[in-house]
Amino acid sequence: MSATQVRKIERRTDRTGKTLYFMIKSGSRSRQHKFFEPHEVPAFEGDSAWFEVEPRGGRAHWKVLRQVAPPAPG
Repeated sequence: MSATQVRKIERRTDRTGKTLYFMIKSGSRSRQHKFFEPHEVPAFEGDSAWFEVEPRGGRAHWKVLRQVAPPAPG
């Protein structure tokens, strides 16, 4: 099992507000963003939230574990 990480997950919606998918931005042009189907992310309010995630089965496969508090600045 890989070490967990805390990442910001952003919601993407259509014009009516229906959730289409979620994503984690990579922060780098050379890395791909991570995408999640709506059923893979626990419900949360707003456009984004912080979650504990666990890499599984390679770089492209992550599991969203639970919502957490944002990391401390710094």
